[in-house]
Amino acid sequence: MSNNYAFVTWGFVMHSIILWGVLDVNFHSPIVQDLPSVEVLENAPAKRLVLFVADGLRFRTFIEAPPNFLKHVMVNKGVWGVSHTRMPTESRPGIVAICAGLYEDPSAIFKGWKENPVDFDSVFNRSRLSWAWGSPDVVPIFTKGAKENIRGESYPPEWQDFDIMKGQIWRLDAWVFDKYMEWLRGEADKVKHSDRIILFLHLLGCDTTGHAAKPHSREYTDNMNYVDRKIEEVVQMTESVFKDNATAYIFTADHGMTDWGSHGSGSIDETETPLVAWGAGIDHFNSRQDVEQIDITPLISNLIGASVPTNSEGVLPWQYLNASNLEYTNDALLSNLKQLTHQVKANREIICEDSSLMDQRVTQLYNKISALEKRLETNNLRKRFDETINTIKLAKESLLYFRQYQRSRLLIYLSTMWLGWIVLLFLKIAGTERSHINRVILLVADIALVCILVIIFVLYKVSDCRNWRPPCYATIAITSLWLAIRSIIRNSINLRIENDTRLWSEITGIILLLATMFMGLTYRSVLSIGMICTAIIQKILMKDAPYLFWTALFLAAFPLLPVVEPHPRVYIVLSSICLMNVLVIFKIKSHSRKVAEIFRLIITGLIYLEFIDGRSWISWLLLFITPLHICATSTEFKTRIHEVVVGFFCPLVLLSASYEPLFFILLGVHLSNWPRNNKYSSQYYRRTDSSITVEELLKAAIIMLYTLLSFFGTGNMASISSFNPSWTRHFVTVFSPFVMFSLILFKISVPLMLVGCASHIIGSSNIFLAVLLLGDCLSLPLVYCVTPQGSWLDIGSAISRFTIAISLPCLLLLLYYLSYPLMTFSLYKFTLPVLLEKKHIV
Repeated sequence: MSNNYAFVTWGFVMHSIILWGVLDVNFHSPIVQDLPSVEVLENAPAKRLVLFVADGLRFRTFIEAPPNFLKHVMVNKGVWGVSHTRMPTESRPGIVAICAGLYEDPSAIFKGWKENPVDFDSVFNRSRLSWAWGSPDVVPIFTKGAKENIRGESYPPEWQDFDIMKGQIWRLDAWVFDKYMEWLRGEADKVKHSDRIILFLHLLGCDTTGHAAKPHSREYTDNMNYVDRKIEEVVQMTESVFKDNATAYIFTADHGMTDWGSHGSGSIDETETPLVAWGAGIDHFNSRQDVEQIDITPLISNLIGASVPTNSEGVLPWQYLNASNLEYTNDALLSNLKQLTHQVKANREIICEDSSLMDQRVTQLYNKISALEKRLETNNLRKRFDETINTIKLAKESLLYFRQYQRSRLLIYLSTMWLGWIVLLFLKIAGTERSHINRVILLVADIALVCILVIIFVLYKVSDCRNWRPPCYATIAITSLWLAIRSIIRNSINLRIENDTRLWSEITGIILLLATMFMGLTYRSVLSIGMICTAIIQKILMKDAPYLFWTALFLAAFPLLPVVEPHPRVYIVLSSICLMNVLVIFKIKSHSRKVAEIFRLIITGLIYLEFIDGRSWISWLLLFITPLHICATSTEFKTRIHEVVVGFFCPLVLLSASYEPLFFILLGVHLSNWPRNNKYSSQYYRRTDSSITVEELLKAAIIMLYTLLSFFGTGNMASISSFNPSWTRHFVTVFSPFVMFSLILFKISVPLMLVGCASHIIGSSNIFLAVLLLGDCLSLPLVYCVTPQGSWLDIGSAISRFTIAISLPCLLLLLYYLSYPLMTFSLYKFTLPVLLEKKHIV
C-alpha cells in the first residue's frame, strides 16, 4: 500500500513538473539584467528626435493613397520603406519593439499580455530627457517606475470609444498634438541646446477608427490625412522654435490591420507598416528601404548619439543614415556590434555548459571587435564598414543559436523525464515482478545515479553558473530515468492477450484513436473520424450492442458542425426539449415521475422563451434540485444513466445557445447502451491478475475519446468566443464574474460528468491507469508544439492543447470520483428500519 501512495505522489510530481516546466522553458523572459552598456557616441547628427507612431496604420492603405506631406517627404526629403513587424501584432509588443528593440517578451503571458513583466531598457532610458504623450495603455509602459528623465501624459481611458458615430475619435490624436504644441511653447526653450532629446507622440486614432469603421473606410483614410496635416504643422513649428536643423523625425506604426478591422495575427496587412524618416542625419532618396521593426531602436539611438538599449536585438539600418558621414556610420555600427556581443556573452553564460565550440563563438566576436577598433585611424572606411556588417550578422546568428540551444536543451531534459515516467507507468500496469532480481545491477544503477548527481552539482558550482534551471531540470530527468531503469530491472512485461485473432485489429484501433485525438486537439473535425473508428470497432467487437454503432455515428456529426455561437438558436433548443419529452414518455415507467418530468421540461421551455422570468428563483431551483432528483431513483446502471441525462438536461438547456442539449441527449443514449456482461465491461475484469490486456488499452482509448468529444463536441473548448456571459441570462444578468464563470464551468462539466458516471460500468482500475498511460503518451509530442512565437491565438491554442492532453487523464479520474454519489447514492437507503418491523400486541 505504501508503494502505491509513493507511486501516486511521484505521478503527481511528474505531471506538475512537466506542466510548469514546458511553460517555464517556452515563456521565460529573454531579457538579461545588468548587461554592460556601450558608450555614448560623439558628434551625433541630431540633438533631438521626434517619433510619431500612428497606431494601427497599415502600409497598404498608406502607400495606395499617400498623404500629401509625408508623400512630399518620401520623394524629396527623406528615406522610406516598410517596417516588418512580428506576431503578435498588438500595440504593446509593437511599441516595445520600436522603442526597446525587443520582440514580445513571452513571459508576459503570466501577466495577461498587459504589460512587460520585467524591467527592460529603452531609448527613453538612454536619452538625456524624453517626453511622451498618448494612450494610457502605452505611455505608462515607459514612465512607470522610470527615472526622472522620462515624462509622460495620457488622456482619460474612457476617451478610447469605438463608437464612430460620436465623431470624437480624432480628439485622441488632437489631444496629443495639442500637448506637443504646448510643450514647444513652454518647455522647449529649456532644452534648446541639449542633446539626446526624444519626443514621442503616440497616435491612437487610426487604430480606433479601423476597429470601428474598418481600414477600407473613408473615416480611416480621413484620420490618416488628418494625422498628416498635423505632422506638417508640428514639423514647421518645431523647426521655427529650434532653428538649428538638428531635429530628426521618424514616422511609423506599431502594427497594421486586416480588412475586417482586427490585428494580432501574421497576415501581410498586419505585419507591414510604413516607415518614413527625415531631418538631421537622414539620407534622402526616393527608394524603398525595408527594415525589421526592432531595427528602428538602434536608428533612434544612433541619430541622437545615445547608447543602444542593452537588450535590443535590432541592427542599425545604415541605409537611412546620411551617406556623406560614413565615419559616424562606422562608429554607430561598431557600437551596435558591441551591444549585441554583450548579449551573446550573457546568453552563453546562461547555458552553463563548457564547450570549446561555444566559447569560440564569443571569442571570435571579441577578437573581431578588437581588430575593428585598431583600424579606427585607417582611411579605408568602406572595408571597415563591410567587416563590421559581416560581424554583426555573426553576432545575430550566435545570439539566436544560444537562445535556441538553451530551449532545446531544457526540452530534452523534460522529454527524458517524461519518457522515464511513461516507462515506469507502463511497467506498473503491464509488468510483473521477476522471480529473480539481479541485485548487482540495481546497485550499479544506484551508484551511477549518485555519481551523476554529484557531477552535476560540482560542475554547477565550479562553473560559477548563475542559471539554476539547467542543473535542476537535469537532476529531475536523471532521477526519473533512474526509477524507470530500476523498474525495468525488477519487472518483466506481461501484456495479456485475450484473443489472438483480434489482436491486430485492437492494436490498429488504439493507434488510429490516438492519432485522431492528437490531430483533433488542433483540428476539431478530426474527432469525427475518431468516432467513426470507434463505431466500427464497437460493431466488430461488441456485436451484442447494435445501438452503440448507430449512436456513435450520430455523435461523429457534432465536431463537423460550427462552433456554438453566443447568439441563441431557439428553434434548435426547443427541438431538443421536444425530443426529451418523447424519451421521458417512452423510457420512464412511473406515471407520477413521467408527469413530474414533463412539467419540469415545460417550465424549462417557458423560461427559455422568456415567458417566465427564471432569474429570481425558478432557474436556480431547477439547478439545485438536480442531485435530489437523480438520487430519488434506482441505482441500476441503465436507469441511473437515464436519470442523470434527464436531471441535468433542464439546467443545461437554460445555459445553452444551440445544439448542446441534443449532443448531451445522444451522448447519454450512447453511453447507456454499453453492454454489462461483455468482456469490454468492467465486470468482466474482476480478477486477481493485475496485468493489463490489449482490450483494456483499447477501451481506455475509447474513454479518452469520449472525454475529448465532451470538450470539443459543441465547441466549448474550441474557441474563446464560446465562453460568453450571455449564456447565463436565465440565471443572472447583473454582471457578476464569479457567478457567471461558475455557471459556464458547470455547463462545460455536464457532458464530462456524464462520461464520469458511465465510467463506473465501462471502466476499471486497470483501465484508468491505461487512460493515464495513453494520455501521457499523447502529450509527449505536444511538448514540442508549445511555442512562444506567433499570434496570441496561436500561442494560446498551443498551450490549451498541451494542457488538455496533460490534464485529461487526471480530469477523468477526478470525474470518476465526483460522479460516484450520482451513481450509487439513493434516498431509499434512508428508509427507517423501524417502519419495516412487525408490531406485536402485548
